[in-house]
Amino acid sequence: MEPAHFEAAFNGDLNKFPFCVIEGGYEPENLSEIFNKLTPSGNSLLHVASSSGHEEMTQLIAHKFPFLITKQNYEGNTALHLAVRARKFNTVKILVNLSKQSPNTTSTDTLLTLKNKAEENTALHEALLTLHASKKNVNISVDVACYLVSIDPNVSCLQNKARKSPLCMAVESGNKEIVEYILKALPYQGNGLLQRLQGKSPVHVAIEQGKLDMLKVIKERKAELILLSRDEEGNTPLHFAAYMGCIEEVLYLLEIKSDWAFERNSKGFYPLHLACENGHIKVIKELLRKWPDPTELLCNEGQNILHVAAKSGKDNVVRCLLNEKGTDKLVNKIDINGNTPYHLAAIHGNSMILVTLMRDKRSKIDLVNYRGLTAYDILESNIYKEHDHQIDVNERNLKASGNVEENSAEVDLKSYKKTKQFQMMMTYSMLYMYHDILQWMFRNFQRWCENFLRYCENVGIRSSRPHHHITKKISRIKRKPPTPKQDLNNTINILFVVAALVVGAAFAGVLQVPIGDDKKDSYNHKASPPTSSSAFGDMDNDVRLSFFLYYNIITMSLSIAAAFTLFLALVLDKNLATILVSIAFLLLELAVSFMGFAFFWAMWIRARNLKHDLASPSILNILTIFQYIQMVVVTIPFLNLTLGRKGLALIIYFLLFLIYYPLYRVWNLICFNPLKSFVKFVICCSVYVIPFYVVMYSSFFIFLVNQVDEVF
Repeated sequence: MEPAHFEAAFNGDLNKFPFCVIEGGYEPENLSEIFNKLTPSGNSLLHVASSSGHEEMTQLIAHKFPFLITKQNYEGNTALHLAVRARKFNTVKILVNLSKQSPNTTSTDTLLTLKNKAEENTALHEALLTLHASKKNVNISVDVACYLVSIDPNVSCLQNKARKSPLCMAVESGNKEIVEYILKALPYQGNGLLQRLQGKSPVHVAIEQGKLDMLKVIKERKAELILLSRDEEGNTPLHFAAYMGCIEEVLYLLEIKSDWAFERNSKGFYPLHLACENGHIKVIKELLRKWPDPTELLCNEGQNILHVAAKSGKDNVVRCLLNEKGTDKLVNKIDINGNTPYHLAAIHGNSMILVTLMRDKRSKIDLVNYRGLTAYDILESNIYKEHDHQIDVNERNLKASGNVEENSAEVDLKSYKKTKQFQMMMTYSMLYMYHDILQWMFRNFQRWCENFLRYCENVGIRSSRPHHHITKKISRIKRKPPTPKQDLNNTINILFVVAALVVGAAFAGVLQVPIGDDKKDSYNHKASPPTSSSAFGDMDNDVRLSFFLYYNIITMSLSIAAAFTLFLALVLDKNLATILVSIAFLLLELAVSFMGFAFFWAMWIRARNLKHDLASPSILNILTIFQYIQMVVVTIPFLNLTLGRKGLALIIYFLLFLIYYPLYRVWNLICFNPLKSFVKFVICCSVYVIPFYVVMYSSFFIFLVNQVDEVF
């Protein structure tokens, strides 16, 4: 297309060529080559003139070249699409009227039903999109949409790529005028209208957007859209409203048809099931009023509403149902597989719900399903199965050649899997602590008491009782596979070097006792000014030196014992050598820890004798904290030897859960009920936080008093 022709069409200048020639009565055949040319985006001169709103030029071109009316550009837009998008109402009328009058063009139905390529929108879709684009000239957009509907009401039922019909888009816009006009213009009634309407239901759109007024308009004009509406899964409008948690829409739909509360979808879910699955408390309480006994509301899998809430991980719903009247029978109810809500919470790794059900006195957490498995057994088997599957997948990925870049969807999925796996392990740790540790302690204590009573009664022999899970405890611990001999020898050599270094450091510490240059000041605590009111500040150098020597002797003894243990590991069987290496590692870690304690006291003596700032109470308290942390870390190898790798990991997950649970509960309170949560927050502060600050400030006050006493 020539730039001059484009400029003339854009400005609507009829005096420029080739438009002046058309007005002069020139034969169109001689100009068809010019008007067949397109812009870089595929627009014809009719596209340019109509989008600019030049009515006379649009009239002229469409009349002389009617084939351009239905011509689409590279994006699939006709001149009518562009005129509607530009809100040129008169231009729209011209194009539609000329398409009806010209015998050489296709019918009006074809023009109005033509869709573009990107979004598959008709001209009516574009008219309704302008209602969302800007709040200016809304009346023009409404007039254009009503005009197109009046020409062909069937266009209101066509869906675009987003599965939205113009009726749905009108509902989304919230404009009552256009919604009422479309509903009034539709000639179909009953099931015929539902079959004709494509894509999403306008009722679902009204509920999803929270437009109760649109729902009322649909009820007044076309009630069958609400009463007869069901989606592919058999959900009624009440199902959808309960799923979305729209309480106002739920109440309105129950007024229309209260029996919807007892209708099931294809999965057998009632609206109450969907509300529980998505955690909508207000909707749940409202639907519970419609039926006195919720135990009769079961899905196809025989699951009640507590099953669904426990399975979906909605802790707030579980706590709500446990506090409701008439839900006592739900707690231990089984589904078609014999699983209780407690089973489902454990299987899906919902640790918060697991604790909630554990704390409920009505819950029987040792029940078995139809396969004879408790919740702990099922979760344990699933954990190991998933772990083995992940190992197989990783091995296959390692064998595959090439590095494949991950897209964002895969990264999000992997992060979700990691979060889910963390929840599963916390759930596993809770069950492990209850079934393996606490029950083992309780049963052994009970057995000890029984044996003690029998001994007192001179009964003698202790009767053996079956254990619940602890009889398999040692065999269930997943031990580390035997280490190859070469790797084991390398480990022994490395540990032996460390042991030799620790022995040398301990021996050197004895030869250079940190008593300071001035022995008199070192042994006379009265000569050194007091620097702290703590227990460390009250000690004299003799006591501190004793601590240093004791810790140094312990360090030497442990490192020598580790060295001899490594000697034995070199000459004994490989299976026994693996155990000895673990013991040597534990001894070396204890030796290094005690060497740190010895350094602590040596530094303290040196700093005090030199009257250095390192002897200040704040520095000493910080160093003491690090010593405590070091002692905690030392216990990890010991727990690994006694509990096994699985037990140690689950203990750590349990400790993480103890931190995670109160944070989750506080966040849950703040999110779901601001007023009530504020009151509970104040109570929690009064119970936990205020005593903490009282103790802290009291300690600080005592510290100040001691400082004043020392000064005066």
